[in-house]
Amino acid sequence: MGTGIERIVLDFVNAAYGDHMDVEAMTALMADDFIWQLNVPLSPIIHGRDAARAELEKHNQLASGMVDGSEIRTVVSNNDTVVVERLDVNLIAGKRVTFHVHGDFRSPRWRDHMLARVLGYRRHCPAARQ
Repeated sequence: MGTGIERIVLDFVNAAYGDHMDVEAMTALMADDFIWQLNVPLSPIIHGRDAARAELEKHNQLASGMVDGSEIRTVVSNNDTVVVERLDVNLIAGKRVTFHVHGDFRSPRWRDHMLARVLGYRRHCPAARQ
C-alpha cells in the first residue's frame, strides 16, 4: 500500500521541478479537501485544492521551480504516510536559494518542514526584508 501513495507524492514533488512548477499537474494529484502547510510554521494552513492552486501560482510568481542541485535524498512510507527528505534549490530574485526539506505527506494532511539556508538572500530580495 505504501508504494501507491509514495508514487503520488513523488509525482507531486517531481511536478515542482523546472523553470516553473507545473501547478496543473500538482493540483491534479490533490483531493478536493486537500490540507497543506508549505513552510511549517511560517505559512498558513491551506485548505482545499483551489486554495492550494492559488498558493502554488503565487509561488510561481516569486521563484522558479526546483532547479539543478535539487534532489530527493530519502523516501520512506507506510499505509498512510510518506516522508521525503529533499534538497530544494530555487531561484529567487536571480539568486540560488537552498532549502533543506523534510516533507511529511500524511493522509489527509501534508506538511513541508523547511530549513532554509539563504546566504545573501535577505540582502538581495526585497520580499525577504518585508
